[in-house]
Amino acid sequence: MRKRDYIFKRIGAALIDLFLFALIIKIVEPFLFYEHSRNPANTDNNGYFFLVYYFVYLSQDILMNKTIGKHIFKLEMVFDNVQPNGYKKYIRIVIRRIFDLFELVCPFIYLLSIILTKKNQKLGDIIAKMIIKPN
Repeated sequence: MRKRDYIFKRIGAALIDLFLFALIIKIVEPFLFYEHSRNPANTDNNGYFFLVYYFVYLSQDILMNKTIGKHIFKLEMVFDNVQPNGYKKYIRIVIRRIFDLFELVCPFIYLLSIILTKKNQKLGDIIAKMIIKPN
């Protein structure tokens, strides 16, 4: 597969995942931000957004070994070198997802790391030693 096609698949999968997350946030918003809906002057940030974000993404990665966007674009998440056993697998997945916040704030980090690395890895993939490859 050409690198350009691969990058478009990665971006498409990420956009589908973000759209799905936005849909989930819209559904659970009345339950999480009940005080905000009752009093619009209340503007404190309670951090539920990030908890829901990491819950959605980590549950997909742990239970299905890939996100819905990766399923649609037929991409799979594999470990570089050796398949870790037990809790080490889950620690790597969590480490990979920790860096998503940087990539959401500055998407160029996401794109540049995929374009410039030899194995087309984003920042979290490099640190967690994971590779996203086509099926």
